[in-house]
Amino acid sequence: MMKSTDNVQSVEEGGVPPDALMRINIWHKILFFLLGLTCALTVCVLIRLANKLKANGQLEDVIHFEEGSIHIGRRLDN
Repeated sequence: MMKSTDNVQSVEEGGVPPDALMRINIWHKILFFLLGLTCALTVCVLIRLANKLKANGQLEDVIHFEEGSIHIGRRLDN
């Protein structure tokens, strides 16, 4: 009768114990999870910075428009 472990080489024959393979897989999963988390946080920070820059640009546009309208109003008063 063949068992499920018959295909696995023993440690003496140069095989890697199944526990070591499982640890490698778990460490890879943790590493990729942290990498994905870092990427997601980077995207969130970049979006937030872009929104701040856009808001700053809109504020400068409003200020510029107000200055222009005041200047035009002074011309019309003369």
